[in-house]
Amino acid sequence: MLRKILFNNIPATYTIGAVVGVLIGFLLLMLTLNAWNLYTAFTGSTQGQSEQYVTINKKVGLLNSLNSSFSSFKQAEIDNIQQQPFLDDWAPYLRSTFGVQASRQASANMPYMRTEMFFEALPNRFLDHKPEDFTWGKGQTHIPIIIPKEYLNLYNFGFAKAQGLPNVSEKLVGRFSFDIRLSDRQRKEQYTGSVAGFTNRVQSLLVPYAFLKSANSRFSNSETQKPDRLILKIKPNMEKDLYRYLEKKGFETTHDAFQGGRVALFVNISGTVLLAIAALIILLALIIYALTLQLTVQRNKDEIYQLILLGYSHRTIFFVYTVLQSVIALFVFALSAFLVYLLTGEAIDFLAQRYINLENFSIVPGVMTSALVMVGFLVFLAANTYRLVRRLSLRGTI
Repeated sequence: MLRKILFNNIPATYTIGAVVGVLIGFLLLMLTLNAWNLYTAFTGSTQGQSEQYVTINKKVGLLNSLNSSFSSFKQAEIDNIQQQPFLDDWAPYLRSTFGVQASRQASANMPYMRTEMFFEALPNRFLDHKPEDFTWGKGQTHIPIIIPKEYLNLYNFGFAKAQGLPNVSEKLVGRFSFDIRLSDRQRKEQYTGSVAGFTNRVQSLLVPYAFLKSANSRFSNSETQKPDRLILKIKPNMEKDLYRYLEKKGFETTHDAFQGGRVALFVNISGTVLLAIAALIILLALIIYALTLQLTVQRNKDEIYQLILLGYSHRTIFFVYTVLQSVIALFVFALSAFLVYLLTGEAIDFLAQRYINLENFSIVPGVMTSALVMVGFLVFLAANTYRLVRRLSLRGTI
């Protein structure tokens, strides 16, 4: 009976519009929180924590053209890199200090080939794939070489097509042997070489570290070499910190993890913006709902005042309004949670089909956070309702 009297003069469209606004706000809030938790669960999983390696160097400018020493890392710069929280391990590239010439005699299907090249070396722990024969000992005249997989693709789909040469597979390349001559103005050495394997991590021609260190000591009088390039092993989920550091220092890298840092930064910014938009929508919905409530009380002020004169306390009237608000809030919360549950399940199934299993993900944190927001929403409405009804009972007007 009281409910019919207190809500007699309010069009249903007012209440429906306010409820829809609150529903959209809470649905967007829950979706944003669960999308963020989904991203966090992925980056915290073993699939999201794959080892990341990047190669960095200084930007080449006019000073580097005039003096190549400007492209080398100073010891102070290396010390600063070692102190960064994103760094797990690092090593300098060891480069050859002599000329390298590779050649192969003509055969039935292949013409005579000769090219000038270079060598670099890294500790074995930085190789993504180390072939069994990628070793070298003193007195050995054969040099195993690891080349980037992209080089083979460039030959097969670029050079070979243009020159009318046959394509070669990885196994076939490994069977080819060629002559290698190391030289400078005073010294020459002859070796044989072959491709021992391929790498997707390092864009360089790699030889065993022991060989290049030994060869450099024979061709160069300098025992120390200032590195021009460094390879860094990055801690999981620290790509965005690496990105900021490289931007600040003016260093360069062409590795995908650098792009991954940009993507992670973009996801963080996008998630924050989306969360802010959801909060703004909820705030606007709260204001609209509060105004609707105030309009409800104001349109029924005569009925409320007559009920008070008949002996009903303002607390009884407040209780009727509060119960209705709680029922509406519970409906909005339950419907939002159900829709989020369905959408999140579809997202997890979509990822599972692509072999991304997120066992540690749960929608509970997002739902609990939204529940706290809903409780705060109800407390605000209850306080506002009590103030309006009490003022009316004391003064007879709002």
